[in-house]
Amino acid sequence: KYLAAAEARVNPLFVTPECMNVDNSLNPMGEWRLAYLREQLLWSHWKNGKRVTEHLTLIDQSEIVAIEHAFCHFVTDNHLITSSSKRVMLWDVKNKPVYVSDPFKLLLSGGVDFCSALSNNKVLIVQKTLVQIYYCGSPMNSNWRLEQSFFFDRDEPILLGKTEKRGNFSPTFGSLVIGNYYVGILSPGEIHIWNLASCTKIKKVPHLGSINDEIIKIVSSVTPPTDMVVVFQRNTMYHFFVFCFASLDFYPFTTSHDFHRFPSCVIQNGLLAISLNDHFKVFDYRTSQLVLVVPAEYSVGVLTLDDYFLLITKNTVHVFHTITATLESVLLGLVDQFEDISRLTDIICGKFLIMNHY
Repeated sequence: KYLAAAEARVNPLFVTPECMNVDNSLNPMGEWRLAYLREQLLWSHWKNGKRVTEHLTLIDQSEIVAIEHAFCHFVTDNHLITSSSKRVMLWDVKNKPVYVSDPFKLLLSGGVDFCSALSNNKVLIVQKTLVQIYYCGSPMNSNWRLEQSFFFDRDEPILLGKTEKRGNFSPTFGSLVIGNYYVGILSPGEIHIWNLASCTKIKKVPHLGSINDEIIKIVSSVTPPTDMVVVFQRNTMYHFFVFCFASLDFYPFTTSHDFHRFPSCVIQNGLLAISLNDHFKVFDYRTSQLVLVVPAEYSVGVLTLDDYFLLITKNTVHVFHTITATLESVLLGLVDQFEDISRLTDIICGKFLIMNHY
């Protein structure tokens, strides 16, 4: 939808075919075709690295150093927020980046640790363990209204209009927003789950492992069932657990593996895929069964795209369908036949697989 109306800023620009009458409903080249042609041109520019580089212009030059390492997050297709230790700035980046405002004042020092755009024109901001929900409006307001706030490691929200000072904060691992749930994770592995619709805490999940375990990774599913895999490390052993949001409890399933590098795993449609040193494993964590083992001379990592697992080796992508259980192997045509993929990056825009190679 966004690309259907976006204008290219690099050559060649999009030119509407002269013979096209978009007002004629009988014309086979209607508005949908225009949108398709425009989108394909923009993707072509993106794939070929054609771009325009713009800089955020600051009136106060003292802010330049702070913003170089600032937290950045898109809250809409055209609006970006940046956060330094002192302030949050809202930018309109549809054409040239334009500073709009400081939409709200930080309630704590240290900047923003996590941001997520919610439904109903709301934005969730996390500082340490303090979660704040702002109404940003549509179209975007220059000043955002604070609607709810809570410390996720406590049991009750903070009453609006009440200020609360807190000296010590528990060390945090990270945050997730999954549907109407906010998930706050403390570094020791304790998980706190809040219902964002009612702003109520619904569960505190204690640390599963031993006192020597360290939580190192959280990955959530994109499609139902809504589950997440939690990975703990003890020495060189990594322990995998899967949390179910339907029951708000962990499945009985668990698996442990010895790694020599940071683990790569994905979860989708009731299946968990793990990239091991020289092979891949796919588990049905609902039944605790091993579904698939794919050997590899060198495994790079795993990704998920729609209903597929992408099991990536140094020169091949094994495509596994998580519903039909079919497996197809695709040999990658690298520019240099002697090159190999060295490090996995990500799926971009649900369309492109981006990887580094050497």
